Amino acid sequence: MSVARTFRTARSGLLAASAAVTLLLSGAAATAPASATTTTTTGLDGTYACSVPAGYVYDGVSMNRACSGGGSWNTPQFHLRTPVDGLTACTSAPGFTYDSIGHSTTCSQSSGTLASTFHLRIPAVGMWACSVPSGWTYSATGSGLDCAAVQGVPGTRFLLSH
Repeated sequence: MSVARTFRTARSGLLAASAAVTLLLSGAAATAPASATTTTTTGLDGTYACSVPAGYVYDGVSMNRACSGGGSWNTPQFHLRTPVDGLTACTSAPGFTYDSIGHSTTCSQSSGTLASTFHLRIPAVGMWACSVPSGWTYSATGSGLDCAAVQGVPGTRFLLSH
């Protein structure tokens, strides 16, 4: 990668991080956790930032120097997303559950290492899910690879009820 391209990439990351901080300080960005009914994107959706603000998840990690504070070491930069039903993300979100766990390097902060991904879902009665969200209960359990926290080791899934 050329020095000019590296500089433009780092500059773009710093500008995105600066914009995120400006939005958060001005109150223009949502800072409350997203509700399970979130269906539209918000101000920081699709941008990169050095941290993940409340109300957002991330669906990718880029290891670069943009967030190192001028250092020469790589640090994580997160691709922010507004949680919505059906999004595959690197973390879960309040008010959501997930119905499958994947394993990919997309969310990894260590080159070549697999990290978990989560297929976010709005909870519904009768849904099989890998987690029981706050305020919900379950009426049955099962086992399967779709909820495998460790790749290849079956995990527990829950039949949600309210």
